[in-house]
Amino acid sequence: MFYRNWKWETGTKLIGGFSLCLALAALVGGISLAQMAVITHAAKDMLAESVVGAEALNEFQVNARRVRTLEFEEILASPKEKKTFQDAAIAAETAAGGALIRYRSSVSDPVDRRNLQSLEAAWNRYLQMRGQPPAIQTAVERQRVYQALSGPMRAQFLQVRNVAARMAEWNHRRGLWYVRNIEHVDRRCRAWVAALLILSLVGGAIIASSATRYITQLIHDLRREGAERLNAQMAVLRREECFRALVTNSADVFAILDRQGKASYVSPAVEAVLGYSPEAIIGGSSFSWIHPDDKRRAEMLLEQTLSSPGVNVPGEYRVRHDDGSWRPLEITLNNMLDDPAVQGLILTYRDISERKAFEEQLRHQSFHDVLTGLPNRALFLDRLEHSQARAQRQDKHDAILCIDLDSFKIVNDSLGHEAGDKLLQVIGARLQTCVRPEDTVARLSADEFAILLEDIGESEALIVAGRCADGLRPPFVMGDRELFITASIGVTISPRGGSDPWALLRNADIAMYQAKSTGKAAIVLFDRSMMDRASERLELEGDLRQAIDQGQLRLHYQPIVSLESGRIREAEALVRWEHPTRGLIPPAKFIPIAEETGLIIPLGMWVLEEACRQAREWSKTANEGAAMVMGVNLSTRQFQQNDIVDDVVGVLKRSGLPPAQLKLEITESLMALSPDDTAAKLHQLKALGVHLAVDDFGTGYSSMSYLANFPLDTLKIDRSFIQRIGEQEEAEAIIQAVITLAKTLHLCVTSEGVETAEQKETLRRMGSDRGQGYLFSRPLTAVAFAELLSERAAAASL
Repeated sequence: MFYRNWKWETGTKLIGGFSLCLALAALVGGISLAQMAVITHAAKDMLAESVVGAEALNEFQVNARRVRTLEFEEILASPKEKKTFQDAAIAAETAAGGALIRYRSSVSDPVDRRNLQSLEAAWNRYLQMRGQPPAIQTAVERQRVYQALSGPMRAQFLQVRNVAARMAEWNHRRGLWYVRNIEHVDRRCRAWVAALLILSLVGGAIIASSATRYITQLIHDLRREGAERLNAQMAVLRREECFRALVTNSADVFAILDRQGKASYVSPAVEAVLGYSPEAIIGGSSFSWIHPDDKRRAEMLLEQTLSSPGVNVPGEYRVRHDDGSWRPLEITLNNMLDDPAVQGLILTYRDISERKAFEEQLRHQSFHDVLTGLPNRALFLDRLEHSQARAQRQDKHDAILCIDLDSFKIVNDSLGHEAGDKLLQVIGARLQTCVRPEDTVARLSADEFAILLEDIGESEALIVAGRCADGLRPPFVMGDRELFITASIGVTISPRGGSDPWALLRNADIAMYQAKSTGKAAIVLFDRSMMDRASERLELEGDLRQAIDQGQLRLHYQPIVSLESGRIREAEALVRWEHPTRGLIPPAKFIPIAEETGLIIPLGMWVLEEACRQAREWSKTANEGAAMVMGVNLSTRQFQQNDIVDDVVGVLKRSGLPPAQLKLEITESLMALSPDDTAAKLHQLKALGVHLAVDDFGTGYSSMSYLANFPLDTLKIDRSFIQRIGEQEEAEAIIQAVITLAKTLHLCVTSEGVETAEQKETLRRMGSDRGQGYLFSRPLTAVAFAELLSERAAAASL
C-alpha cells in the first residue's frame, strides 16, 4: 500500500493537494472558455450552412414544380411537340438533382439528414413512375394514359412537395433560432464557466477537508492493523502451543517420514502405543517394525502416497511392540513433501487391538449361539455347504442329525426360562461328548439342535444318533429337581457326491417330525416317502384353513354309559373333517396340524358352539336326552387364551344350554403348565356350573397334588391302560390305584377304550362309574345318535 512510506508530520502535503485542486479548477475554466468559443464558431458555420441549404432547397422546389408541369404537358402534347417538352423536363430534372446535391453537402444535423433521405426517396419514386410512358396515337389513348398516371404521379409529387416544404420550414426555423440565441448561448456559457470556477474552489476546499479526514482515518487504521497483526501473531503462538499439546497428549501417534520411510519426528504417544521412546524410532526405517507378511503391502502404500500428493492413503498393518508381540495398527499416510512447513510424509497411526477383538467377538456371535456357544444356523449351513463341496470332490457321504427336545416347553412354563436356558447349555455340552471333534453340533432354534457328521455311512450315523439319545437319557439335576428329557431325532444321509445343503437340512427336519409323530423319543431315518407325507401335510394345512370357513367340519358323538345301569349319561363331541376330495379325515391326522398352526383355536370354538347347540336340541327330548351331559375337549392352546372363560359364557348364552349339561375336558399335561393360571381359570369355569374332567389320565406324568388343588369332577383313564386288562397285572393295579385315588377325592371315574365285556366287568368291579368305547357304540352322527337315544328310550319303556 502506497501510504505505508508516507510521512504525515507536516502540512506541506495538504497545502500541495489544495493548490493542485485550484490549478485543476483554473484549467477546467480555461478549457470551458475555449470550448465555448469553438461552439460559437460552429454555430455561425451552421447558420451559414443553413442559408446555403435553404437556397439549394428553394431551387429544388422550383425545378420540381417545373418537372410536374412539363410532364402533363408532355402527356397531352401531340407527337411533334413531345420532344420539346421532354427536353425541358430533362433540364428541370437535372437542375433539381443538382440542387439536392448542393443541399446534401450542406447538411450536418441528424434531423436534416433524415429529412433529406425521405425527400430523395420520394423524388426517386416519382421519377421512376414517370419512366417512359407508352406512345400515344389517338386522343382516346392520350385520355387513358392521363387517367392512369395522373392520380399516382400527382400523389407522389405532393409527397415530394410536402417533404420539401417541411425541410424548408425546418431550415427557416433553425436559422431564426441560431440568430436569436447565439449571443444568449454565449452569455450563458460564460456564466456557467464562472459558476464552474466557484464550484472548483468549493470542491477544492471539500477535497482538502476530506483529505484531512482520510489521513486521520489512515493513521487510525495503521494503528489498528498493527494491533490486529500483533493479536494474530499471539493467536498463532497459542495455536502452535495447543497443537503441540494435542500431539503430545494424543492417543494417536504422529510422525514425519522422508521418501525412504525414515522418521524425522515421532510424537511421544509412540511410547504408550508401541513401548518405544521417540528417540529409538527417529532416524530408523519404519519398515523394520512391520510384520514380514505385511511389509510388501506397506511398501506399496509408500509408493502410492509418493505418487498422490495431498491424499490420505489408509492401511492396516501389524507392528512389533517392544514386548515382542504384534499389534494391529490403523495408519494414514499423506504426502506433504511440497509443503515448505512440513517437507515430509505425515504418518498417523493408532492401536486397534480392542476394536479387532470386538470385531472378532461380533463375528463369533454372528455365527454362534449366545446361550450355548454352539454354532448357529448360519455357521452350520456354511460348514454343511463346505462339507458337500468336499463330498463332491472326494465322492463320500455326510450325515445330518436333527434333534428336537420332547416337551421342552413344559420345563420353561413350569420351572421358568432361566432353568430352561441352563438345561439347554447342559444338553449342548452332552451332545458334544457324543460326537467326534471334527463333527459340528449346532443349535438351530429354541429346543432344536443339529449335528453334521462328515464322511460317515448310514449305519454309523444311526449309531451316533443312538449315542446322542442315550446321552440325554440320564436325569438332569436342576437345583433340587431331577428332569428327564427325551429327544426326537431325524437322520438323513447325503447322496454320494454331495447334495443341496438346504435340501439335506429339510430332509433331516422332516425325519425329525416323523419321529415326533410316532410317539416321540424315537430315531427316524429319512426316506422319500416322508417327503410325500410332508407335502401332503402341507396341502392339508392349506385345506384346513378353508375347511373351517367352508363348513367342511362335522361332529360325531360317542356315548358314555353307566357301568351299573347301562344308561347313556354323557356324550363326547368328536370332530371329523369331511374333505371334498379326500373324504372323511380322522382327527389324528389334522388335529396336530391345527395345534401347530394355531387353527385349533377357531376350530375348538366351532366345536364348542356346535356341541352345545346339539346338546340343547337333545335336552328337549324326554328320558335319557333330558339329563345328558355334553363333553367337549379343550386344547392346550385354546385353554391358554385369556378370554376362554368369556368364550364359554358366550356359547352357553347363545345356545341356551344349562351349564350343568356341559363338561369341559382338559389334558393331564395342561395341569403342569402355569398351575396358578390354570387353577384360576378352572375355578371360574366351575363357578359357572360347568363340569370339569381330566382326559387321558395317566399319560401326562402330572403331579398327583394337582388333583387335590383343582376343582375337578371326573377322571378319564386312558385307553392304553384299559386295553391291557387281562394281559398285565401291573396295568390292572394302576387302574385300581387311580380309581381308589379318584374315589378318595370324590371324583367320578370314566374308563376310555372299553371294547370287551370282560373289560367292562373288571372296571365295574374295580369301582369305575362310567365307560366309553366300541363295546357301547362307535362315534355317531347327530342323526344316528338321536336314533340311538330313541331306541334306548323305547327299550326302557317296555
